Amino acid sequence: MAQQVVIEDSTILSLINNDKVANQIPCFTNKRNIFAGVKGGCGSCARKRLKKQQEEMAKIKSCLISLSPEKKELLKKVLNAQQIVVVYTNSAGQVTKVTI
Repeated sequence: MAQQVVIEDSTILSLINNDKVANQIPCFTNKRNIFAGVKGGCGSCARKRLKKQQEEMAKIKSCLISLSPEKKELLKKVLNAQQIVVVYTNSAGQVTKVTI
């Protein structure tokens, strides 16, 4: 078991694409199509999509911090970790590090 796991964007994307986890942890429910790889389109559309994805990722990280103790334990079990570290930008624009 890992002592500490840092939740990165790639970790979140992996968990979103895992149906078993996505259905048990509310932060990941119905998020898959937001991060689906869409090819083509104009630069303006791509920038809008990227901005929406970044905003959604921040919401997911904030949601992970506010999970119930039971869901936090489930997440630790899924990630095989004793502690989980979430680094995100809060509403004031400050980078915040929270250990669960």
